[in-house]
Amino acid sequence: LDLSRLEAGRVKLSCDEFSLKMMTEAVLETMANLIADKRLNVILKIGDGIDDDMTILADEGRIYQVLLNFISNAVQYSPEGNQIRIHLWRNRNGVNFSIENVSQPVTEEELAKIWETFYRRDNSRNSKGTGLGLAIAKNIVALHGGKCYVKNTETGVEFGFRLPEGS
Repeated sequence: LDLSRLEAGRVKLSCDEFSLKMMTEAVLETMANLIADKRLNVILKIGDGIDDDMTILADEGRIYQVLLNFISNAVQYSPEGNQIRIHLWRNRNGVNFSIENVSQPVTEEELAKIWETFYRRDNSRNSKGTGLGLAIAKNIVALHGGKCYVKNTETGVEFGFRLPEGS
């Protein structure tokens, strides 16, 4: 139902100022046991020192959903003992969030479908996910006027989003 309302544009955002850095740290704290169980090393890099708090104007609850989805996916798909890198920064295009986990690359076919409703990667069939998380995240970011992306890197897969200033 939530995804249907998002796709139909029937969701009203409740925008407030909050720290994207503090929210990211809060999500990491809620996932601390899973991160520890998999012995993952999480590296959090914040901006360039100019705006270390990364204050944004957005719907706090909805952005929390996006962060929770991106971070939980990174934890789920990271092999035990590997690394997750999170980077928050501000540039002329807005506020940016990226998360990269050291893992196997995503095939081109999977990259093309990854934001689709109910899409789940082949190796996730035994997981408890519904295949809705990334579709919901993409719609939330779009509702804020932003954009999501996914790409393979030299060591894994990176997901991210950009929100325009004052979204």
